[in-house]
This record gives sequence, structure tokens and C-alpha cells, in this order.
Amino acid sequence: MIVHQVLSGAGPYDAVTRQALAWRERFTAWGWEGADWAPFIDPRAGLGRRVRDLRGLAPTPADTLLLHYSAYAPRLRALLDTPARKVLLSHNVTPARWFWDHEPQVALQCELGRRQLPEFAARCDAVAGVSAFNAAELGTDRVVPLLLDLPEASPDAAVPAGPPTVLFVGRLAPHKRQDEIIRAFALLRRHRVPDARLVLVGEPLHEAYHERLRGLADTLVPGAVTFERSLDDGELAARYRAAHAFVCLSEHEGFCIPILEAFAHGVPVVARPRGAVAETAGDAALLLGGSLDAIAELLHLAIVDAELRATLRARGRARLDAYRPTIAQDAMRALLEA
Repeated sequence: MIVHQVLSGAGPYDAVTRQALAWRERFTAWGWEGADWAPFIDPRAGLGRRVRDLRGLAPTPADTLLLHYSAYAPRLRALLDTPARKVLLSHNVTPARWFWDHEPQVALQCELGRRQLPEFAARCDAVAGVSAFNAAELGTDRVVPLLLDLPEASPDAAVPAGPPTVLFVGRLAPHKRQDEIIRAFALLRRHRVPDARLVLVGEPLHEAYHERLRGLADTLVPGAVTFERSLDDGELAARYRAAHAFVCLSEHEGFCIPILEAFAHGVPVVARPRGAVAETAGDAALLLGGSLDAIAELLHLAIVDAELRATLRARGRARLDAYRPTIAQDAMRALLEA
């Protein structure tokens, strides 16, 4: 089989790019040919020939195109007219409303991306989502989970040394709600854990938005919030190991890999059940859509209640079984071979 993967764009910290590269390794192991393509390749990614300029792709009837749909990409539309078989895998596009006040150009791309998704889906031979939440937007129940390489979860994860640390990993962007994380964290410090620390890891939407969040942190909890970006895998793993709790207050998630990474490192998770968050977390996280005061209280319990921590760690390890690589591989193979 010849499978060409097509991305909306390729970047060094982009989860969809990482997924495509992981799938390429699997396709090669299965004896499948093909290459990976994108209309834009961030030069910082250091991808070399692993991702090629889309202008060089000339599909034939013998080819299968796997379109990883995650953003508006007008140059991908021409592929719909080619003779190749076409499969769309939706990673979701964030609703535009979260960006209009911060980055109108990104908002416009999101709006166009969501509008063109039904057209792409209708013109592809098969469609699937990386979560049931994403699949439902396509009008299908076909799911191909993400292919994840998570560390083996330890049943005896020790409580980290140092001051109580709350962690979130995700792009600094309005829909990720780092602003509300900072406000909930301020309540946690004021009423429950005065020496707590907050670590926010992620690339910013732009520097102005980064400075806005930093200004909020300096106003509410001066000196207690650390912003980090461009971490390699080892550095990121160290942040999970040092965390006492992981918090996710995102308003929109098409999957949410960091929740599973937290489970793998034995970190209790407190999350807002929006988008695919509840689907990803199952019964292994403390899910609450209520007030920030209630979120702060759950964070306090996740930090200090040893019995609750043990229960959440056990449930987190069990939840990872639903995302074993073999499950994703079987789903992908069935989708493409069919």
C-alpha cells in the first residue's frame, strides 16, 4: 500500500506533526510506502526530508492520501480533485470565537477551517476522528485514537519533594484558559496552600498574549508562576515528575494528550469537562465545570489527600489501557485497508 500523509502545516512543537511522524514509522514497519507532505514547514522543526513540500506531491490512482485535518489549508483543497483514495482524520479546529479579540488572523483561519471541514469530509472516501468528540462533528462514529508513546505508569509514584506544584501543559492560547488557571491558583494560595507554585508549559499564541498572562500572574500571585516553553521530552517529563497536581480548564479540546501524560507520571488531574476532555480522562480525573473556588478546593484535595491521590493514580494507570498503541494501530489499519 502507498499512503501519503498530508498535514495542514508542520512545526517543531505541533502534536499533529508528531503524530504523522509516529504513523510513518508504523507504516514503514508494515511495509507500506509513501511520504509525508505539508504546504508549510517551519524551518525550526529540523524535519529535513521527513516532511516534504506539498508542491512535489502528484497522487496517482494507486495512492491513498491520509489528510490530517487540523487547520484551514486552502492548498489542500486541490487534492480533493486527484484520482487517489482520500481519507480524512480530524484532529479538530478550535472555534474562532476564542481568537477574535487576540489574533484576528488566527480567528479567520479557524472560522474558514471549520467551514471547509464538511466539504472535505463529503469528498473523502472515508472519515474518522481522533476522538469520538471529533468524529461526531463529521457525522461518523469511526475513531482512530492518537498513537502515543507514554512512559510506563508506576504504581508507586512518590509524592514529589519541594513546595506543592500545580502544572498545566498546553499552548498559551485563550481557549486553554491559563487566565482562569492563574485565578484558581491564586485562590488556592490564598485560602489553602500559601506556598504552592504554578508551572505553565507551552508555546504562546504570540508574545503580547504571553505578557498579558504574565502580567495577570504578577498581579495576583507575584513570583509564584513559572512560564516555560520549547522543552524537550526529558525536560517535560521532569516537570510532570515534580508536579503534585495537573489542572486543565480548557474550554475546547479535541483530545488532550497532556492529561494522559499526567496519568502516566502518576499526577492527579483536575479538569473542566469540555470538548473531548471527559472522554479522554474517563473516571481517572476530578472533573468539575463549576466555580474557580471549587476548582481550587479540588486542587487542594488532590495535593493533600493521600487516599484520593492513590485512587486517582490507580485509575489513571487503568485509563491508559484504552490508549495502548495496539488499539490505535488496529483502528488505523482497518480504516486504511477498508
